Amino acid sequence: MNDQQPVSSFLSILHTWPEYFETQDEGLGTTYERFILHRYFEWLKKEYAVNSLLEVPAFGMTGLSGINSLWWAKNGVTPVVVDNHEQRVKLAARVWQNLKLDVEFRTVESYYPLPFKDQTFDMGWNFASLWFIADLPLFLEELNRLVKKVLFICVPNSHGIGYKLREWFNKEPIADFYPQNILPKNFVRPLAKLGWQVRKKGYLDIPPWPDIAMKKEDLFKKMGLGFLAKNKSRQGNAERTCIVDYFSGKNPNLEKDILKYDFLEKAPFPVKQLWGHHRYFIFEKKS
Repeated sequence: MNDQQPVSSFLSILHTWPEYFETQDEGLGTTYERFILHRYFEWLKKEYAVNSLLEVPAFGMTGLSGINSLWWAKNGVTPVVVDNHEQRVKLAARVWQNLKLDVEFRTVESYYPLPFKDQTFDMGWNFASLWFIADLPLFLEELNRLVKKVLFICVPNSHGIGYKLREWFNKEPIADFYPQNILPKNFVRPLAKLGWQVRKKGYLDIPPWPDIAMKKEDLFKKMGLGFLAKNKSRQGNAERTCIVDYFSGKNPNLEKDILKYDFLEKAPFPVKQLWGHHRYFIFEKKS
């Protein structure tokens, strides 16, 4: 990925990721989607008896990079987290060390092949990162080689109103970026040919705010709704919202405070399709 390209207004995380390690302020939107993911993790761990986990690629979610799998470590599974950026991995490893949670990081130049033996992992997963893969079919073959039981793939909802607006208003080219990869036909069909069937699919991360490339707190302030961003569990003058504080024990009420916005997660399908920020697909090996 080219670090010298102009700042993208469509996908700002390409250039803003270092700032999150400095401030550890992920904002309401990212913190919300992390807690929503925990619900799916809990089901996956129980349903498939997951004891080994591969997250690849790890870069994609807004906020602190490399911490998407914290829940797994907290629940007894040491994740293997793979990224292609050495400095990003070093910074992420520091966060894990401070939390005293176990993880294995691997820095790679390419996502195919990956430096692991066949059928090493019970589960493979990624979040909003497929569009950074240059050769998607080859990458999916690697997942098939490495994973035994289940794949959990989350992609931005290209049907969503917020996504469409961002796409419409932001036409600048982005280097090393392959948005066609998030279209389900481009990974569901290849995985089916490799012996994977869709067990579940749907929409997740459906908060009451739109899918936009800015902090939700800033959006609320612009709309004159700043009170929506207030978090009663914040300590003293601290203004940050970050799931790291939940895992460290500094803010044990964060999950409860954040998930009060989850009322659209069970909305009718048309609402989810238009408003949901992400789609998810759970694949299992055909017996």
